[in-house]
Amino acid sequence: MIVVQLTEFFSPGEKVMVLLPIPGKPLHAKYHGPYSVVEQVGPVDYIIATPDRRKTKRVCHVNLLKKYFKRSPRLEPPVEQPVPEIVGLVDPVVPESSKVVDSHLRPQQESELHKLLTEFSDIFSNEPGRTTLVSHHINLKPEVAPIRSAP
Repeated sequence: MIVVQLTEFFSPGEKVMVLLPIPGKPLHAKYHGPYSVVEQVGPVDYIIATPDRRKTKRVCHVNLLKKYFKRSPRLEPPVEQPVPEIVGLVDPVVPESSKVVDSHLRPQQESELHKLLTEFSDIFSNEPGRTTLVSHHINLKPEVAPIRSAP
């Protein structure tokens, strides 16, 4: 007779992390949760409530569980408050992201560049985009097949 001594014991209502497969990748697993223990069904098996998964309750072996510890509030990053929009100023406020900062430009050049960027703001943007004005073609050797990869 084999006697197994459990190092982990969970009671109903306790929060646990469960080692589950990643959706779409059945051979990859990570800890998900926290989930609640519903009941113990055997010496090493527990029913776990997983409401955000396809199976809302599942039986898990104790080796797939680990106790959940709530993070201390001092370890969580502070939540940034949104900056209120200021309306009715005489001089427009230039956001920090639109200022041109380049050490090799003289102040006059920086001013001209800023004026151009403002005048043609519909063309110049901080967000990358696409164009249909230019295209390219890559010539391959006849016996070589292209290697496809995700962007």
